[in-house]
Amino acid sequence: MMRLFFPWLRRGAAAVAGFALVFGAAFSAHAISLVGVYEKSGFEYLVNLGTTSSLSAPGGVAVNANISQFGGTTAGALFTIVSVVDRNLSDSFGVPLPNIVFTKTGTFPTGINDAIGANKTVTSSDPVAFEVKVGNDFFSAFPFSTTGTIDANGNLSISLYSAVASDAFDNTPQVITKLLNLHVTSTHVSAPEPTSLLLIGVGLAALGTVRRRA
Repeated sequence: MMRLFFPWLRRGAAAVAGFALVFGAAFSAHAISLVGVYEKSGFEYLVNLGTTSSLSAPGGVAVNANISQFGGTTAGALFTIVSVVDRNLSDSFGVPLPNIVFTKTGTFPTGINDAIGANKTVTSSDPVAFEVKVGNDFFSAFPFSTTGTIDANGNLSISLYSAVASDAFDNTPQVITKLLNLHVTSTHVSAPEPTSLLLIGVGLAALGTVRRRA
């Protein structure tokens, strides 16, 4: 088994949570809604995508990203999704465990309101924009970009991952899980078919010692 300890996860987790909080992404007891971001021509179209179950439902989540600020087309736009696995995740000693949900194309290297589909358009230089709060590679904290580019036909294939940090107290390694393969257009974000879980590190059983803070 590989033991992976990537510092980008710890640095990126706070940025994701902060970005989601700024836009008022829907919160449950532990989770935050997935926030989709289309970026083009100096503007961002931010949309609440709900949960992975929402994306896996027939047709996925309907959006309307062909905004005038994009010239009426998302061709050439960058797209990403960010969120957290559990905003209250901690180890058995109560120490917070950084965790995120993010997108990436290819293989992995060794105010939005509560309504799904709710959206907002801001400039990329807005103080609360994704580009300002997080950045496509978390301001170089990530060794890769979390965005994909929508092609000339308006399509993008990108994968959704979750990551939970390693923990020295419980002696558990970092675990990265591939959640879904997604198809992105200007009108829908969906998971066309079920995806097998891809774990880097150890199996899900390794998270058995991790608990949520009340």
